[in-house]
Amino acid sequence: MNFTIQPIENPQKKSELTVQLLSNLPQWFGSPESVKEYAQGVKEHPFYAAFDKGVCIGFFSGKIHYNRTGEIYVCAVDHKYHYQGIGKSLYDMMEKYFKKQKCIYVVVKTLSDIVDYEPYKSTHRFYKSVGFTELITLTEMWDEENPCLIMIKSIG
Repeated sequence: MNFTIQPIENPQKKSELTVQLLSNLPQWFGSPESVKEYAQGVKEHPFYAAFDKGVCIGFFSGKIHYNRTGEIYVCAVDHKYHYQGIGKSLYDMMEKYFKKQKCIYVVVKTLSDIVDYEPYKSTHRFYKSVGFTELITLTEMWDEENPCLIMIKSIG
């Protein structure tokens, strides 16, 4: 599979790519409100996108807390392109960015593994495959039916 990864600087382009990908992944991003929120949020954060023949097939966007902790703000890879190294390549670009900014940790928030929901089992496997480990599940962060798992990776 030949794909290229590019940093995207244009805020409107970041927003458009986010809506395009998240809207096609309802098993992960089923809430139109959250898609809108992410599409707005990515405008001000670093953004890396993967392209296959000019079509965006995945992206990662991140932000930094306390000048030392990078966060995967939102990411997605088109379902047809899973298990082809695209997510790992995008994550690697994001981690390089965080290291360049002198971050020593990276965190990601995802649906907790205490919920038995098949699409997120592969999400957890992906994050573990790139070095994340579970830190804490917070039921009060989102809601009781959608407990938030925070995963962490040391990169410092």
